[in-house]
Amino acid sequence: MTKVVFTVAGFAAALLSGHLAAQEPAPQAATSSDSQELENVIVRGRRMNEIEDDLRIEIGKFIDEVVVVPTGRGFARWQRSVCVGVHNLERTAAQYVVDRISALALEVGLAPGEPGCNPEVIVIFTTDGKETASYIVENREDVLRPTGDGGQHRGLAGLKEFAESDRAIRWWHLSMPVDARTGMPAIRTRGQGMSQYPTVAVDGPSRLHSGISDAMQSVIIVVDSSKLTGTTWQQLGDYLAVVSLAQVDLGTDPAAFDSILNLFSNPKAYSGLTDWDRSYVHALYEFDQRRIPSRQTGEIVSQMVRREVENGAQ
Repeated sequence: MTKVVFTVAGFAAALLSGHLAAQEPAPQAATSSDSQELENVIVRGRRMNEIEDDLRIEIGKFIDEVVVVPTGRGFARWQRSVCVGVHNLERTAAQYVVDRISALALEVGLAPGEPGCNPEVIVIFTTDGKETASYIVENREDVLRPTGDGGQHRGLAGLKEFAESDRAIRWWHLSMPVDARTGMPAIRTRGQGMSQYPTVAVDGPSRLHSGISDAMQSVIIVVDSSKLTGTTWQQLGDYLAVVSLAQVDLGTDPAAFDSILNLFSNPKAYSGLTDWDRSYVHALYEFDQRRIPSRQTGEIVSQMVRREVENGAQ
């Protein structure tokens, strides 16, 4: 069976241009003594709505494969800024990783943290990823699961996967439902009494919007350096940038798509971020986050479709 890999440039450009049958070289102009009848040549185009429909299907498949959010919640993203810290790595290399992550953050409108900021993205390099992750799970549950309420992380099943995965890189995202207007927590946090549940003000009744959005709170990333053979710093930095800014499923297998997330299954195919990666992260940071969770995927798909059609037409 042949596997089809969807790339942004190839897929969008092909859809925009339509399918043209192979043609023989054009015959020379006929003379009065040597005339011939030419066959009709039919060029079939694609309607724009057909192009967008096909893109929408493939983008939907990509999001279903790659993205995971806490049960019942919407897509979380960083609000306004993000601070990155790298541990157990030589200073120059660590700064390079910080810079690669911060570059994508800046590209989508976030302000990278200033030197000395309190890290929210914590990247830990180690020679044994499983041992390090297991230690964090066993000893820092207060960091990984700061409240008993849901809607912030993937729960015990996700925690087990984080501890036991054999991947070269593993991560744990922590998000928070917040008041969409003030950014204040919309759930009870550790140390608050049962009577201290927050109040969220809304503009009015709506089936499409709520007064709550989801904000990223922290990301812990464990990098097993013993499994990075053949990986360049640019590849590694861009891979870390995607999982730092977006809630990527630790168990994802996006082989059918042109993404840096395939780095460890096909390292020679990706020098860094792809157009598809950029398109998704941009859409994540541009969509209307006030929409109710059930409508958010469609909003992000629409953002990506619009971006890909514009890029393919250029």
